[in-house]
Amino acid sequence: MKKTYETPVAYAEEFMPNEYVAVCWGVACSTNKANRYEASIHNSAQDHRGEYCGTTGHQWLTDVDNDGTPERMSEIGTDGLGTLACTIYTDGTYGQKGNISEVEVGDYIYWTTSAGSGRDRRTWHHQGWVTETTPGHPNRS
Repeated sequence: MKKTYETPVAYAEEFMPNEYVAVCWGVACSTNKANRYEASIHNSAQDHRGEYCGTTGHQWLTDVDNDGTPERMSEIGTDGLGTLACTIYTDGTYGQKGNISEVEVGDYIYWTTSAGSGRDRRTWHHQGWVTETTPGHPNRS
């Protein structure tokens, strides 16, 4: 058997992601304040609990196109209600809708989530601080 000497060769491949990674921020609902608000509008049946909306990972603002501006917000950790879309408001009166694209890390925001339809429709009024999901690494979604 004849042996042939081949020159050693090293190959380098450029990483090409096969999925888009979006920037995410989390928001934990200030449950005590939110429950006080619900009671003030006679809506106390819609309670806010620490293990659900009070957990940062249960509400996410997502920057889908990675331009540093969120395009949507969702509550993903509900008590059996699936994923709920969030509506942002300009202040604690929940009277005027806000612009999700103006929300930044460090903001105190107000939002609602709703579930059901018709007479069975329920709405929760949330509030809380926007935080990075992984401090120092905002694109780890």
